Amino acid sequence: MLVKFERIQMPRPAWKNVAGFEREIDSLFNGILSAGTGRMHSPAVDFVERQDVTVAMIEVPGVAKDDLKISLEEDLLTIRGERKASKLPEDARWIRSERSSGEFSRTLQLPYPVKVEAVTAELVNGILSITLPKAEEARPREIGIK
Repeated sequence: MLVKFERIQMPRPAWKNVAGFEREIDSLFNGILSAGTGRMHSPAVDFVERQDVTVAMIEVPGVAKDDLKISLEEDLLTIRGERKASKLPEDARWIRSERSSGEFSRTLQLPYPVKVEAVTAELVNGILSITLPKAEEARPREIGIK
């Protein structure tokens, strides 16, 4: 007996690589863990590496500079903050409210030691940029041949 083979069409995932998959998983767990708690989702982070420094760029729109705290302990960079909830006038009511508010914390493991005394941070247009200079032992060196 001959049976016709029918290919099953599987829906394609929204992510195309491991980083996209990680974002989807983070988003899923952040949604479950923060639902109804008033907690803000973890901010998105980009890292850009150069020869002597790495710059971490963290999305924190609507968060004031005074509501952010950055700490560095060994190879762990922690960003904590709070986005204040919007206040409504007495004679107004929400029709729709999608912006998250509340406290957040994000801890990132750095791939190399940094010069703690030379770390700088700047907040511009909702992007927190943290410049992390590599410690001398983490910088690439040219090795001479004898």
